[in-house]
Amino acid sequence: MWLGNGYGQRFNPYGFRWLGTKQAIVLLAVTFADGTRTTITTDGSWRWSDGPITSNDIYGGESYDARLRQQGWDRPGFDDSRWHSVRTTTAPSPVLTANDAPPIRVVQTLKATALTQPRPGVHVYDFGQNIAGWPKLRVTGPAGTTVRMRTAEELRADGLLDTTTNRNAAATDSYTLDGSVGAQTYEPRFTYHGFRYLEVTGYPGTPNLDSVTAQVTRADVASTGTIHSSDPLLNRIWRNNRWAMLNNSMSLPTDTPVRDERTPPGMDVQAYHAAAIREFGMERFYAKYLLDLPPGTALPNDAHNAQQPDMGGGSVSLAWSLYEQYGDKSLLARDYPAMKSFADANAATHPDLIWPDDRGFGDWCPPVHGPDAGNGQGSPTTGQCFSERSLVNTALSYRQTSDVAKAAAALGLQEDAAHFRQLSSSIARAFNARFLDATGSFYGSGRQTTSILPLAFGMVPDDRIPAVGARLAETILGKDNGHLDTGIFGTRYLLDALAVAGRIDVARTILGQTTYPGFGYQISRGATTPWEQWTYESNMETHDHAMFAGINATLYTRLGGITPASPGYASITIAPQVPAGLTRLSASIDTVRGTVRSSWVSRPCTFDLTVIVPVNAVATVSVPLFGTAHVRATTGAIKLPGDKRTQPYSVGSGTWRFTADHCA
Repeated sequence: MWLGNGYGQRFNPYGFRWLGTKQAIVLLAVTFADGTRTTITTDGSWRWSDGPITSNDIYGGESYDARLRQQGWDRPGFDDSRWHSVRTTTAPSPVLTANDAPPIRVVQTLKATALTQPRPGVHVYDFGQNIAGWPKLRVTGPAGTTVRMRTAEELRADGLLDTTTNRNAAATDSYTLDGSVGAQTYEPRFTYHGFRYLEVTGYPGTPNLDSVTAQVTRADVASTGTIHSSDPLLNRIWRNNRWAMLNNSMSLPTDTPVRDERTPPGMDVQAYHAAAIREFGMERFYAKYLLDLPPGTALPNDAHNAQQPDMGGGSVSLAWSLYEQYGDKSLLARDYPAMKSFADANAATHPDLIWPDDRGFGDWCPPVHGPDAGNGQGSPTTGQCFSERSLVNTALSYRQTSDVAKAAAALGLQEDAAHFRQLSSSIARAFNARFLDATGSFYGSGRQTTSILPLAFGMVPDDRIPAVGARLAETILGKDNGHLDTGIFGTRYLLDALAVAGRIDVARTILGQTTYPGFGYQISRGATTPWEQWTYESNMETHDHAMFAGINATLYTRLGGITPASPGYASITIAPQVPAGLTRLSASIDTVRGTVRSSWVSRPCTFDLTVIVPVNAVATVSVPLFGTAHVRATTGAIKLPGDKRTQPYSVGSGTWRFTADHCA
């Protein structure tokens, strides 16, 4: 076996680093051809030696000297007499728990799309996509030659690497040749990088496009969701967000694969997990994460944020979301005690149910406005990420308490369910009393997020929804000139709020922007993954953060209209919303029961909707009506009472087609 360092000595204070000497435990169960069995375990008879890896660090990279290789060390008959004896030690815990998370694997190999030489001896590869992983080198040369490979997300104007977003991560791997005949290959074992570009120096001769490839590496989770529409920009936003979620899925979710952090961000996961569980098979991945960080658990050196709804509370909603998506009641029962304790503790600590404005993060990293924004370029000092902390944390507290109530009901804990329903209602009343303006048309400061969250969470009094929705649309289209003005949570729930307000058309306006701020602006600057902040430069920046990727969830639930009406999609609601100008969209999710698909085409006089419902599931399908419309449906679809906006049907498993004719 090989043992590496993981985080090095200069690791992020929020990272879980093993601080002791290197340790390992192994059990090999061997079954021979004749059916007999034996076991091999770690004990005092094992031996160790230094190998050809002379340094390794997740941030810094890895150095490998092929001249130090001990040929045959991993084969029978090797002479280990010069190796050292191991020391046995007490296990860190008396309980050994299996790691059921998906393994980290190389899942794709990318060939460079371009190779340049901006300076003599400096070769720069462009792989066309920001990834998490490492380079794989193929090289021939004399012994003692050292090839260095350094990674970055961006290039400077002169074609050299721009390593700004690496911060203090050296992100450099080196390979020293041993002079063997023929080509040698090398890829690091104990590091990974976030990068699109690779700088190679010290290469003997002239490298070509085949000399280096990029190994895309992540938790090996299946792709379960697809979105495709008539809008190329919307498709690109969806694809970029998928890459960011995958790049930040290793043995745990990370904030970024790029700089010297790569720690599990409860706030980020809270914002994008609903998207991730639709895009990918994440049940085992997040189940393991909830073992590591159940509700109310802090990262190292971060205890003051453990009970914050915007940070430690993310695991509450994640646990409920997993049950909704996959229907595993045993997992919900495992996590429920921590969910309950979290909600009760916060209600006791804040008896007025309103969170203070000097704690937590709030709507983290909304756009910067004014001269500091530089029309989207920003600067190394741009950025004030704390925003609307009291309002956001109070709204999230309502959402999390509601999720605890639903979890209690699902587990048959009726007294708990009633208690938390009452508590969530009390939070909503306190929220409206504190933040709803006297006109009843907006909340707090009036910035977009202040109305987005209460609309999306169902906190707005029924009689005020039209006014709050209209004011939000007016703010977006007028004050903000059709652009988003949202941070981590406002962006996640933006489409949900506009759907509740009946203004899904405004969502299309926002997502179609190619000027700052917005996803389209990032893409216009070459982004293949979303950035940490909306400006290109800022006081804290990487260009591969999944925190804004949560908007992908609403591409499925609002534009595709697919939501689970009961856990594990035993019953399904399919109610697509169709923004003007979008003529076609198809959304599919591979659920635990099979594939659910919603595909629609909007023409001047007809709207065609095709729905696929898996075996052992039923669905309510709401066909949108455009004025006076006559709907034709596949035989067997049961027509339900509707209204002027939609015509619902009840259907079972199979393929169903609906056509709404709305021209005279």
